[in-house]
Order: sequence, then structure tokens, then C-alpha cells
Amino acid sequence: MIDKKSRDSTRSGVRLPAILLLVLIAMAAGGTVWLLLTPPPKSDDVITKDPSAEPPDSESVAKPVTPKPPKEKAPSSAAKQSPPPPTTQPNTATTEKKPIPAPESVVTNRAEAPPSPPEKNEPPPAQTVAPAIDQKSTPPPVPAAPPLDKIAAPIIPSVPKLTVKRREKPLRPAPDPALIEKSPAGPLPIVGRDGREAWRVYARPFKEQNSKPKIAIVLYGLGTSATASRAAIQGLPGAITLAFSPYADGLTGWVREARIAGHEVMLMLPMEPTNYPQFDPGPQALLTTLSDRQNEDRLKWVLGRSVGYVGVVNYMGSRFTRSHPHMRVVLAALRKRGLLYLESHSAMRNIVGDMAETLKLPFAATTLQLDHAASRLAIDSQLRESERLARQLGYAVAMGFPYPVTLERIGKWAKSVEKRGFVLAPVSAIAKRSSQ
Repeated sequence: MIDKKSRDSTRSGVRLPAILLLVLIAMAAGGTVWLLLTPPPKSDDVITKDPSAEPPDSESVAKPVTPKPPKEKAPSSAAKQSPPPPTTQPNTATTEKKPIPAPESVVTNRAEAPPSPPEKNEPPPAQTVAPAIDQKSTPPPVPAAPPLDKIAAPIIPSVPKLTVKRREKPLRPAPDPALIEKSPAGPLPIVGRDGREAWRVYARPFKEQNSKPKIAIVLYGLGTSATASRAAIQGLPGAITLAFSPYADGLTGWVREARIAGHEVMLMLPMEPTNYPQFDPGPQALLTTLSDRQNEDRLKWVLGRSVGYVGVVNYMGSRFTRSHPHMRVVLAALRKRGLLYLESHSAMRNIVGDMAETLKLPFAATTLQLDHAASRLAIDSQLRESERLARQLGYAVAMGFPYPVTLERIGKWAKSVEKRGFVLAPVSAIAKRSSQ
């Protein structure tokens, strides 16, 4: 009896877990059947999509340029080896063709040129180029960068470059041994034993045409900027006179290069201005506070910096040129060395001109400044004014600084100046009028 009760209790204790196990098995079987009978999800609900089959979004539809076909996005191995087609070059130009700062200029005291009008080959707007740049496939090969010399060349793109037809005849080699005196300051010009003078020997040959008015253009401040100096030397007619700073590095090389290109050369002579020392013309400037001997030594330092120049032009000097005793010493020294003097201040032309005439010194004075306002309209207006003065006086001397816009406007003006009845002349051709 006891055994039967114990067996019944044991069976009842085993039956309850068995029932629970059967319930769990039934639930698992039901879930499996539900998963099998559930239909598969639609293609639109698939998480992973083929990018090529996806329709374009609203932004890509609004863009004017449609995406390229898939076969252009994945170029073949042969296409990777060949250079990119010409149509892809404007895209690379948009990243490489950036405005280069204007040289230092001269300068460097530099001024920025006004923005030039857009050229015909200007790249398209950015939004038309964006679809070609934003590609998911491998981009086309990038062309090799151009040489450095070709990158630096277009700093002043509007200045004309010399061609074979326009190439000027080089001036005679300098120096002439008979016109040189050795000194601690360097080789100094002297009058030869046969009476020859540097301002005539080193001058640019000029055929006198009395029936036409003469216009001389002088660019000053050269030598302190390689970019501006080379643009003026190689890009402008040889009849334009170039004045170099005595503080320039490699001055002898610049003067030689200018003479090879047919340019007559002058040196700038720094002098004391009225607002000195706020405006300092440099450590070798002629000052009214120095003795005559000290100013003569500084003059020798300037003249000994190079050879082959025809004379000097004063740089600043609004106070020094008004001091008759000091100015007379300088002009007399220039006369003894066979040089000419160009006065850059038109207000002093009569005062300094009278002293030069007394000393029989070759002399010329500036008629006007081209680029007090460095803009195209202002410079063009001053060039027209120089033509008017040349008709009135028979000659005119205009000075300018080698700003990029100044070089551009002078280069364009010089192409047609002779057609309007004028002669482009070096300064030495103008100075002869004052010395005879």
C-alpha cells in the first residue's frame, strides 16, 4: 500500500515537468511555422541597395549637368594609361589657375592692380563642375604639374612679350675701358681723353625726326623685384628708359640685361625729402645735414654700383633739390663724369634747369607722373596728356612705377603711339635739347 502511494506521487511529480516541456516544444514549433508562413519583404524594404539602381535625388535632378554613364565612371585599364581627354582640362585649370600676388615688388613697395575683366577662356561656374568632381568611382588620372618657370611666367599676363619680329637690337657692350676710373667705391664713369662722355656713348641710338614731337617714358624703381624688372625689360619697347635702384641686388646683371634688350639705363639717386626721416630714401641718401665731401662720397657709392648707364634721376629729394649749394655740388660732379641729370619733380624744372644750363650739364625734367593713381583709366588719361604736352612743347617726359597695370597700359599705348604722329624716344634724345 505504501509502495503504491509512493509510486503515484513520483508519477505526479514527473508528469508536471513533462507537461511544461511539451508546452514549450509546442510554442517553439508554432513560432517556426509562423516564420515559414510569413511572406518575404518587398524589394523597397531591403536595407542593402544597389547604388547604380537607386533613382537620383532632387538635388541631382535640379543640376544642369547629368551624371556620367557607369562605363565612364569605371575607365578601362587602357584609359588609365592614356592622358585625360582635352575636355577634362578646364576642370583642372579651376584648381590650378589662381591669381598670383603681384610681386613684390618693386617693389618691395607693391601695389595691387585692379581686377582684370573676365577672359574668354574663363572656367564655368562651380555648380556645373560639381557633378564631374563628386564621383563614387575611381577618378581619372591627374595630369602632371607644369614646370615652375611656366607657372611664374603669367604673373603679369597682359604685358606684351618680345617676339622675334619685335626683338630690339642690343646696345653696345659696356663699360668702355676708356670711360672708367677705378676707385674704392667701384668703377666710376669719366670723360675720355678724346672728349667722349658716358651719356652719349651708352645712349640708345636715336634718329632725329624734327617734324614729330618726342615722348620719353621712364620707369623707375627697377631691380628690387625680379618679376617686375624682367617684365619691363622683356615686355616693353627698347625706346623706354629704365631707372634702377642703387640698392638692388645684382644691379650689374640687371643693367646688362636691360641693355641687351635695347633699353637705355639710368640710376636712381636718393635724396633727402621734406618729410625726412619719416620717409627715408635709404642709407646712402644725399642729405642737407652732411658736408659736401660726405655727399660726394655717397654719390660715388651710387655711381660705382654698376656701369653702362647714361645718368641719374633723383629719388625723393624735395628738400635737397631746393638747397642750391648742395645741389650745385652734385650737378658739377655729374658734369665732370659725363653724365646727364633727370629731375623727377616738375616743379623744380626751372630752378634745377638754370643750374644745369650754367654748368652745361645735359638735363631733362619730368613733365608728368603716369600712375599717381594706379588704375587703367587714370594711366590712360595721363598718357593722353603726355601726347598733348608733346604737341605743345615738342617733347614730353613721363615717369611711372612698374606696377602691373602701369606696364600693361604702357605696353598697349606704345603699339600705336607712332601711328598718332609721335616718336617714342629715350631720355638722352630729350636731354640733348637742353645741352645744345
